[in-house]
Amino acid sequence: MVIGITGPAGSGKSTVAHFIKKLLLKNVQIVEVDRVGHQVLTLFFVQEELREVFGEEIFDENNILSRKKLGEIVFKDKEKLEILNKIVHPEIFKKTKEILNKSLKKSDIIILDAALLYKIGLHILCDKVIFVDAPKEIRIKRLTGSRKIPYQKAKSIVDSQEGEYFGPYDFIIYHDNGFEKLEKQIREILKKLGYLKED
Repeated sequence: MVIGITGPAGSGKSTVAHFIKKLLLKNVQIVEVDRVGHQVLTLFFVQEELREVFGEEIFDENNILSRKKLGEIVFKDKEKLEILNKIVHPEIFKKTKEILNKSLKKSDIIILDAALLYKIGLHILCDKVIFVDAPKEIRIKRLTGSRKIPYQKAKSIVDSQEGEYFGPYDFIIYHDNGFEKLEKQIREILKKLGYLKED
């Protein structure tokens, strides 16, 4: 089974994915689509396309693409973010599909941890989708705390996802009030999917 986990930045998607892995004794693999995106940015033809659109300023003195510089440009400008997405999303889809095809042979459950599950089109590869949400201030706090992102950048990331489409989904989890409540919600979903026994 392939479970997609989606939701805005800082909502706790990775936490939910790792909780599922911990609660199930089955062979669970987590695919972090963010990391796949980082790999895609190292591809030569992708970098050349980005160079044409965003210029030399996104590369450092060693001609290495700076995700930091690229992020500073796109998270302030929705149009530029859309251009970036059009370049990288098809490659992310292709690479994720390749990973899934290999992993399905050896894993019982694969979790796709992807904020932009629908935007990239990855939902069509999922059997079930879980949407994780949390209030805006909590999300910003998580990004600045656990991920050590400066406040202004964290706010830009959260603001850039305002109005983003995260559905439809099969289940929703509110990660706004500690791990006990979170685990309870995850257990309920896993029972409905037949992976945990009813109490």
